[in-house]
Amino acid sequence: MLEFLKPGLNPSNNQPNVFKNQAGPWSDEKDLELMEELEIAGIESRMFSYRKDHGEVHTTITGSIEYWGFERAWYYWIAKGPGIPPDIAEELHKEYGKVVRVNGDCGCPSPKDRFNGFAVGHYHVDTQTGLNALAKVIRDILKG
Repeated sequence: MLEFLKPGLNPSNNQPNVFKNQAGPWSDEKDLELMEELEIAGIESRMFSYRKDHGEVHTTITGSIEYWGFERAWYYWIAKGPGIPPDIAEELHKEYGKVVRVNGDCGCPSPKDRFNGFAVGHYHVDTQTGLNALAKVIRDILKG
């Protein structure tokens, strides 16, 4: 059976309250919406003097928390950083695994299944609640 037809595997954008699809040309309104999504999560937004006119979302906005970067894609944020320890990543997955997707996998595997005990440094985040949760986990790790 084809992977995408397996029972129980739905595209991640089939979840309630996913971010708005921001694919397409740049606009001031889009940049403001993206800045607001980051601000709500407590993520520092950065505005570049040039527009990203390639890829899905044309914008001047990215986000960061220390060593983690956040870039907007179609209906989700891509978060990349040095990694969340396996035990903490597993706890995050238990509550938010359908909207904070390990390695961007739409099948939503657990960090344990995907990374075999290694830290998770790549997520796709589909909702504001998920972005808030991931940002909090990163800040908590940084606090020590």
